Amino acid sequence: MWVVVEQYCRPTLEGSLRALDGPGGGVHLGVLVERTLKLSTSAVVVWLLMFYALFHAFLNLLAEVTRFGDRRFYDPWWNSRDLGEYWRTWNRPVHSFLKRHVHSPITRRTGSVAAAAAFVFFVSAAMHEVIVGVPLGTVNGLAFGGMMAQMPLIMLTRQVRRWRGEGSGVGNVVFWVSFCIVGQPLMCVIYYYEWAVREGLVPGHGQDGEGERVMVEG
Repeated sequence: MWVVVEQYCRPTLEGSLRALDGPGGGVHLGVLVERTLKLSTSAVVVWLLMFYALFHAFLNLLAEVTRFGDRRFYDPWWNSRDLGEYWRTWNRPVHSFLKRHVHSPITRRTGSVAAAAAFVFFVSAAMHEVIVGVPLGTVNGLAFGGMMAQMPLIMLTRQVRRWRGEGSGVGNVVFWVSFCIVGQPLMCVIYYYEWAVREGLVPGHGQDGEGERVMVEG
């Protein structure tokens, strides 16, 4: 993961600064799209390595040491036919926890499955904002908004699944494109830009002229 990040992700992110603050100011959409798509390949590799290291290797090792009997830490999320199926299968410990302690109590109290699902995503979005924003020193609501945006995407992919049939792979394609090819790389670009501005790496945004000390070329 470190090699991929240093060799491929970092140069791409450095080149992405001009997409959000290029000559003349403003967002350069073409450059932003190109940087996001270029970053998507290495971002997917890092994501898969992280998943293998945590869910397949570390959790199974921990279960072996503690003699924990339930080894079902994930299901085949890569074959998800819609985004809802992905969120239920990729991280089963957290899914089971939220279902037992958040979703089920709200469903029993209100009788509304939709309200319970919305609150689960709200809690998950708040957790993502803390997990991502606090270490980066950028609590800007981006991770929160990205999680809440999953709800309309879930409805969209479910509709595609009904429209194309259960055996269709269109919903799986929508999942991979929206989540791994566009969503995660774009979030990385935006967070890196905010970090670079705070560190004075973007010309014109540093304090006392410090921003001019580093010029990042595409």
